Amino acid sequence: MDRRNFLKRSFAGVAMACGALPPWLARAIESPETGSQLPKWKLGELELHFIYTGCGENCFYRLPDGTSILNDVGDISRPRDLKDIPLLPSSERLGGEWVSRYIQRVYPEKIIDYAIFSHWHGDHTGSGAIDREKTPSAGFRYRKYPDGLSGNGIVCVAQDFSFRRYFDHQFPKQGQFKSKGGLSIGAVMPWLERERKKGLVAEPFKVGALNQIAMLRDPAMYKDIFSIRNLCANGIAWDGKNGVRDYIASHDKATGGALVNENVRSLAFVMRYGKFGYFAGGDVSGVLKNEDGSNVDYEGVVGRLAGRVNVCKTNHHGYHDAMSGEFVRAVQADAYISCVWSPRHVIKSTLERMTSRALHGGREALFVPTIYPASCRERFKKAGRFGGIPDATRFGVHVVVKVAPGGETYKIYLVDARDESMRVMGCLNCNS
Repeated sequence: MDRRNFLKRSFAGVAMACGALPPWLARAIESPETGSQLPKWKLGELELHFIYTGCGENCFYRLPDGTSILNDVGDISRPRDLKDIPLLPSSERLGGEWVSRYIQRVYPEKIIDYAIFSHWHGDHTGSGAIDREKTPSAGFRYRKYPDGLSGNGIVCVAQDFSFRRYFDHQFPKQGQFKSKGGLSIGAVMPWLERERKKGLVAEPFKVGALNQIAMLRDPAMYKDIFSIRNLCANGIAWDGKNGVRDYIASHDKATGGALVNENVRSLAFVMRYGKFGYFAGGDVSGVLKNEDGSNVDYEGVVGRLAGRVNVCKTNHHGYHDAMSGEFVRAVQADAYISCVWSPRHVIKSTLERMTSRALHGGREALFVPTIYPASCRERFKKAGRFGGIPDATRFGVHVVVKVAPGGETYKIYLVDARDESMRVMGCLNCNS
């Protein structure tokens, strides 16, 4: 298939679904980059990588001055899902090993500036032998390495990279915030303790802080147009001014201390570069209780704090309990990018909210999963705007957002995840 026809096929669903391409995609008709390799990062670009392995959420960012961030590296799969969600490029290596190899292709250095973990679940941090012993049916695969570490996820990446700084949602009180789940803390701590002895700087994630996660190479050059705002962690959210509010403390008083899901405790931040905005919040989701017993859409609270963005990483992989109407209405993203490792991450009700014109002020939003498996395509083939999902995602793709210097424009690349060629399978040109 020639380049012109491939792009028409890849994105024709958008036009068919809404009658014409939405204005923000007006320049996305064709791209000479399809079929070529992903362009290298250039100074001044913001680069967001959503790396597909089939077994977790893996995000790697390169800031305009070159500062690098690894935001979660998961490693969990369920055997029953493999026919729909393949391990790519193959099952020969662990998910974290594939992530490490991917980063080496796009990042020529041996030290990553930040490791940031959103919460303690194996599909975001990796897991270890203890996790496998406690939940043997979950599909934990791990390896013992010569350096003495045993596990997957971050343990794999640590074989090839060291790190300068570290954040998670609970440091230095890991494990003291009780919740349902949270097994993967046992996999991360041995690595973290070793790295701190070697000089890694670990800090508490300060909710509400502006630029605690900062450029480390040349911050002065971009200080007026780039920022990262910490929005929440452990159910504690910024109040939008100079303080914070503890939503789980209120929930505890109303319920007598009923445990919340570990997902609710995820940390979240919003990144802005000129006119461009990006939100990432791990698995933030759920409804909590106010002290009077009334419900509060905690995810919606976080969305209002983030405000409108261009690109939004889906919360909880777009699962049925996430991407609430209140959250979507608040962020009104142009594109929602989802790190999928289960067919249950592509849910009709969630897709309806993310593609709802009513929630986006009449605009058309695009949903870009790292894989849109055949089972889901069959299930939703008559469901209106779901036909707008880029066709190339049926294979499994890495999604890469490249924001031009200054943040005025950006491109969304779909990169073939079936091998390590970094072949571009589609490209969208967008305005911030």
